[in-house]
Amino acid sequence: MKFPRIFLSLVMLAVGFIAIGQTLERLGVRDIKIDRRGNNAVTLDMTVNPSTVGLGRDQLLRVTPVLKSASGNDSITLPAFMIAGRNQYYYTLRGGKADCPLYKEGEKRAEAYVAEVAWQDWMADSHLDFSAATSACCGVPVDRENLPVAELDYTVPLLDIDFQYVEPVAIGEKTFKLEGRAYVNFPVNRTEIYPGYMNNTVELKKITNSVDSVRDNPDATIQGITLTGYASPEGPYANNVRLAKGRTEAVRDYVSRLYDFPGAVYHSSSVPEDWAGLREAVVKSTLDNREAIITFIDSDYSIEKRNDRLRQLFPTDYAWLLKNIYPGLRHTDYLIKYTVRSYADVEEIKRVMKSRPQNLSLNELYLVANSYPVGSKEYNEVFDVAVRLFPDEPVANLNAANAAMSRGDMESAERFLDKAGSGPDADSARGVFHAKRKDYAKALEYFGKSDSDKARLASEKTQAIINHKGGIRYLTK
Repeated sequence: MKFPRIFLSLVMLAVGFIAIGQTLERLGVRDIKIDRRGNNAVTLDMTVNPSTVGLGRDQLLRVTPVLKSASGNDSITLPAFMIAGRNQYYYTLRGGKADCPLYKEGEKRAEAYVAEVAWQDWMADSHLDFSAATSACCGVPVDRENLPVAELDYTVPLLDIDFQYVEPVAIGEKTFKLEGRAYVNFPVNRTEIYPGYMNNTVELKKITNSVDSVRDNPDATIQGITLTGYASPEGPYANNVRLAKGRTEAVRDYVSRLYDFPGAVYHSSSVPEDWAGLREAVVKSTLDNREAIITFIDSDYSIEKRNDRLRQLFPTDYAWLLKNIYPGLRHTDYLIKYTVRSYADVEEIKRVMKSRPQNLSLNELYLVANSYPVGSKEYNEVFDVAVRLFPDEPVANLNAANAAMSRGDMESAERFLDKAGSGPDADSARGVFHAKRKDYAKALEYFGKSDSDKARLASEKTQAIINHKGGIRYLTK
């Protein structure tokens, strides 16, 4: 009689299940229990029962439990045990060849087997196998098999949350500022400017190069050029007022002669004595009387007499400041305010982004980002450009933090989040950051602060991770 092929397959499959069910008894094992003790250890507890093993008188069965990672890259071998037929049992015992517990086949006794290994992270996704090798007299191999016994699954589920990018507010007129500092030198007590004097060629170029960078931008219009001159505190206060004002006007006149901008574009002011700059320098110094000098500078001592009093109180420190710090307090700060036309076409914005990214607003950059697949390399690069152009803008930092987290750069993400401001979106992003760092308590705290729909969903997913215990699935009994 011929049986259909599918019927034969089902019969063979059923026989296979029966064989697996009988395999552990054939190896002399029963009552297997695997325990994980936190992050400390994994314990294998079972009973060795040699009465169920069918061996020839001269045969030896060696069973070795092996814990293996799912990837196959890591493994650890647990203590083995042996079961031997009557002749082989006494031969092995008398010959001193038993390097692990040895049992005689057929004995009606049960022995406890307990082994423990230190927990390693790879064990979270691993499996326990029994390596069984049967040999005959004189160690001649008879059979070898590898029996899967149990699977360990303690892998923490990944936090599957969409990053919440924020669209910046579109602005009508884009206004930008370009700032810098030039150390223009003047002869002692004079206000006339000499372009070739000392390092003035280089210092004046700082100002004109900045003006040129905006003037040569076809989409930009200069709205104002502001120059602020500072003098150092030494000398009579009234004279410092004269020097600061006169020198600033000299720089303004020099710059204005080079361009045909309307006179109303230029603005100037002066600070007779740069005490703020002096204080900053003292704070960074290692002067013996640093704290006392800072306290004095912060006092309401008359500004007209403050420098003389500083010299009287701290003569040694003052001499050092006069030589090393005061020259740097004589400077001209410049600020160029300009506007740039708006762009609406994404392809044009992409071209501008390559040639003059400083012309773009955060909203225009966001339009470019959304022309790429979310999370793609190009998508993330746009937010990296945005935060470089707008390093202090909360929205730029928030989106850059999300982009950094999406590519696994948690160090950059943390730096950006520090400047991402406050509010539901920022708190939600901070929650994702801490969840990815597996600080789930902190993550739930921020998700609770945010209380947005996405934050509530993220909170539920985080709680599910916390509640996930994992476990062990036995493949055979």
